[in-house]
Amino acid sequence: MTGYSYLYEGAGYSLDEKYGGFLGYRVPTGQIGTSLRPDTAAQIVEATNILNQGFKQVEVGAINTDIFDQIPKQHFKEIGNLMKITGAKASVHAPIQDIEPSGIIEGRYSELNREIVERKLKDVIDKAHDINPKESMPVTIHSANMAGTEFVPGNVEEGEERFKERQIVAINQETGEVRNIFKEEERYMPQYVGSEEFEKQGEKPLIFSPRERLETANDSQWISRINELGMIKKSTDELLANVLPSITNISTLQREGQKMKLNPDIKNQAKKADIFLQNAATSFTSMFDEAYKYSDDETRKELKEIAKKYTNEIGDFNARMLSNGYAEIKNTPHGRKIEVKEDKEAVYIAENLAMKKNLFDEIIVKLGKISSSPQVLKPVEEFAIDKSAETFANVALHAYNKYGDNAPIVSIENLYTGMAYSKPEEFKKLIEKSRETFVKKAIEEGMGSDKAKQISKQLIGVTWDVGHLNMLRKQGFTEEDLVKATKLIAKDVKHVHITDNFGYGDSHLAPGMGNVPIKKHLEQLEKAGVLGNVKMINEIAGFVNQFKSSPFPYILEAFGSPIYGAGAPYWNQGVMRMGNYFSGYGTMLPEQHFSTYGAGFSGMPTELGGQIPGKSSRFSGTPNA
Repeated sequence: MTGYSYLYEGAGYSLDEKYGGFLGYRVPTGQIGTSLRPDTAAQIVEATNILNQGFKQVEVGAINTDIFDQIPKQHFKEIGNLMKITGAKASVHAPIQDIEPSGIIEGRYSELNREIVERKLKDVIDKAHDINPKESMPVTIHSANMAGTEFVPGNVEEGEERFKERQIVAINQETGEVRNIFKEEERYMPQYVGSEEFEKQGEKPLIFSPRERLETANDSQWISRINELGMIKKSTDELLANVLPSITNISTLQREGQKMKLNPDIKNQAKKADIFLQNAATSFTSMFDEAYKYSDDETRKELKEIAKKYTNEIGDFNARMLSNGYAEIKNTPHGRKIEVKEDKEAVYIAENLAMKKNLFDEIIVKLGKISSSPQVLKPVEEFAIDKSAETFANVALHAYNKYGDNAPIVSIENLYTGMAYSKPEEFKKLIEKSRETFVKKAIEEGMGSDKAKQISKQLIGVTWDVGHLNMLRKQGFTEEDLVKATKLIAKDVKHVHITDNFGYGDSHLAPGMGNVPIKKHLEQLEKAGVLGNVKMINEIAGFVNQFKSSPFPYILEAFGSPIYGAGAPYWNQGVMRMGNYFSGYGTMLPEQHFSTYGAGFSGMPTELGGQIPGKSSRFSGTPNA
């Protein structure tokens, strides 16, 4: 039998608590906030507009320091007064485009750049405190403003890390330049193609990971440095082969007491050889400095032995020359100096050249056999973490020293894939390193260890942006990976940015308009005990720019906020009581009527109850007599 349900499915029950676009996690209206337009210095105007829409939290900020510096200092206090009058709360977002906490700007590291950024952030902290001097407020700072390692999902069952490196951005620690990008590479190596393994693997190429290619680059760079030293030594050897036998013959005669002098031509050749050896010494010193700075502990032990050999050989030679009477120490205006006796000049030169020749032969061999090459090229995150941590720690310490318990919070924001620290574990390391650096500096200033640790956790935390996190989807990561990341970071969260997208771009849609698992993220934050204590700022500029309307009704619907103080009914129910269409209602009112008579009854003719005298008949259209 046919029933009406085959023709009409029926309508949803609008009083159902899950009706409408409800995400499944209720947030009170008072906890819902949004960011102000970052492209204008008129933040006080923007704040007024946002508060008029009904938001109870606002985030003041600017896209760059030029705009942020155009906000008059009086406006920050006035925004604070506006918050008091309306019962709203404010937070601050530091400038984005020209703030890189590590000091790596335009592809090059500079300590001066880092110090400038640190001063800019201290200024942001001071202005944030002007908004609310009586409470701590989060000041969001991006963790980085530079490209970093890219990751793809790894096969854990096959022994790979879940976050598998796909591309590494490396910095040359010696020059500070960020120009090296290492990607996965397939290669046919002769020793591999000629092996049985090549046949077993179906003649597939060897795959070199970005990390392996980085290590190869460091090896190649170190070998190149050794070859440079070897070329200098080779030129010296060729020169010595012609001149050393003659000098040795004369030195033998001088040892026997004969007063023999070096031929001027031979003497000049000997000086030239010594200059080559000095160049070798300069090259070795530079190599050693670089190697010792960028090597692991095991390699440093080997380098220490090489350094001892070098120092002892030269020291022993000078001592031997002095004790045998071939040279003496003279005081000069520039200090004490070894001066060779004229009648023993050939002896000194012959032994000096022979000693240095043999010494550098041995050093070159030992440098080529050290355990690992110096890691001059390093992933940019591993280099920058110490620099960024110092910046964040110094800014937090400035805040505490100046404002005490009411100091603004340094809240570090996670970024999307392709940027530095996009891997959750690396981002967490940055937070921990920043706190460790704060503790160390605070103790140096006289603060107790326990108190320093407590303050570090209080003043350095996380702004968790679920939209940025969601962009890991385009690399192939799953919803489960995203929720695990929130669980990892949850206890460090001081502030939350809510925004929606589809995982491919930072779309800044209102919640519920993309595929960000907002409910699951909020549940993890609730389990960690931080959700009720943090501000939730909806970053929805993308929606506003495209659709020119307030996102507030959609946010209330998504979070199912109570219409009244607490309990039902909820906004997700109320918003759907009448047709709710994104395309609008169409032409539902006659445009011509309003253009003729206005919007009220008073504009109608007197015969229809209005106040305007009629000018024509209602029937024929001719004027009234």
